[in-house]
Amino acid sequence: LTAERAATIRSRQEGADYEIKEGDLYAAAALSIVLHSRSPMVPTFRSDVRIFSVKKRNSNSTNTDTDTDTTTKMAWFGGGADLTPYYLFRDDVSSFHSVYRDLCESHGYSYQQMKETCDDYFYLPARSEHRGTGGIFFDDTPATVESMEFVKGVADLWL
Repeated sequence: LTAERAATIRSRQEGADYEIKEGDLYAAAALSIVLHSRSPMVPTFRSDVRIFSVKKRNSNSTNTDTDTDTTTKMAWFGGGADLTPYYLFRDDVSSFHSVYRDLCESHGYSYQQMKETCDDYFYLPARSEHRGTGGIFFDDTPATVESMEFVKGVADLWL
């Protein structure tokens, strides 16, 4: 990590057990889908899941090409899903939000908070409106076995 990137990550990880520093190893992976149907009757659907990790390089290591001499210090998830219909069918919107509300609640996450975060993220100031009908958005969620199950649930809903 560069000093600038390390500082940015640190600013988002308040209360972390480890202070992220310049030179730490950073990795990220994401899986995303954007569905643009040929039919304007089918809404655009966007969703993604992401994982990030930071590893502290062992100060005794001389190998800079591999991470075999490192220890994972921190990992976290991000992601979300949102719907942008061309023609508004209230039953479709209600169904979309219902499945994500059920997913959040079944894993102990606040659907309302994730929906508000999504609404804020996809607000278009130039048009004074939100993009689409919203959805969920989350970031900086510590990587645990429980949060991994939630992230899998977000991805499973694509199918």
